[in-house]
Amino acid sequence: MNKKVFTKNRIKNKVARPRLMREQIRNWVEEFSHAVEVSLSLPDGYGIEYKWTKKSIFWELEYWSTHLIRHNLDVMHIEKNVFDNIFNTEIDIKGKTKDNLNARKDLKIICNRLELELYMLQL
Repeated sequence: MNKKVFTKNRIKNKVARPRLMREQIRNWVEEFSHAVEVSLSLPDGYGIEYKWTKKSIFWELEYWSTHLIRHNLDVMHIEKNVFDNIFNTEIDIKGKTKDNLNARKDLKIICNRLELELYMLQL
């Protein structure tokens, strides 16, 4: 892959957030209301440290806080979604393609691919 063409020669260097310990995550989650409850106020740190607003019912399970991975990615569905997106874009199925006006505008900002950018026709 040509890095210069893809990112307009910009490199983002961000330090990864430190991995939180199980107890820290559990303490954070304890502040939230359950998904079925309505909470009018947001917990401290919302929008700065995290975007969570609801507490999953799974935290009621005794073993949930000891799991290293609390989510599993379903590779079969990820592969299907990637295939569908590429196939629908190539075949140009109306309403299913990811190649739209906003995607082309993003190309101008992010990439250096003049052949893919939008341009005005002079009539």
